[in-house]
Amino acid sequence: MRIKTITGGMFDSCAYLICEGNKAVLIDAGVKSEKVIKAAADMKVDIEKIILTHGHIDHIAELDSIAEKTGARAYIHINDEPSLTDAGYNVSAYAFKAQTFNTQCEVLRDGSILRLGELELKVIHTPGHTPGSICIQVNNELFSGDTLFNSGYGRVDLPNGSFEDIYASIVDLLFNLPGETRVYPGHGRPTTIEDEKMTNPIKHAIEW
Repeated sequence: MRIKTITGGMFDSCAYLICEGNKAVLIDAGVKSEKVIKAAADMKVDIEKIILTHGHIDHIAELDSIAEKTGARAYIHINDEPSLTDAGYNVSAYAFKAQTFNTQCEVLRDGSILRLGELELKVIHTPGHTPGSICIQVNNELFSGDTLFNSGYGRVDLPNGSFEDIYASIVDLLFNLPGETRVYPGHGRPTTIEDEKMTNPIKHAIEW
């Protein structure tokens, strides 16, 4: 497995290519499609799946363009499916301009498994930042979207956010993964579960 980080998305979001052989899965679609297509070409892979970690505009803005250019199948958790057709839900209505999407996504649930060659990509439902936020676990790698950051966690003051839910998602679920699990967040630098268990401010958050 090879991982390619693609930076420079809306609000400095990241996208990731998980590559196996000449095929790839794209995690999130907030980076300009031209940059994503070039990254795939540089890695000599074809994108066959797009997995959205959640439905906020900075992670789905380029979904239609990337799906059209690659023919990839797209996936989103069932609880965030409304973000595709509701500009309030995906918060684009409060950002630059209201945006909705034509791409038909297949829905995911907790425990869903997607495959890329011999790789298994496991969906972990981690609500809080949004009701349908997910993390994707591949071996000892975790793509955490806007649930868990390096020394931080996703904001919960946007529509449908919940501190209680994100606390439980991180402390009760993610912090029980092996400490050496490497975390690739939706914004910022990678980290590990062990580092976040020691330093993440959610441990001392008072909102709970």
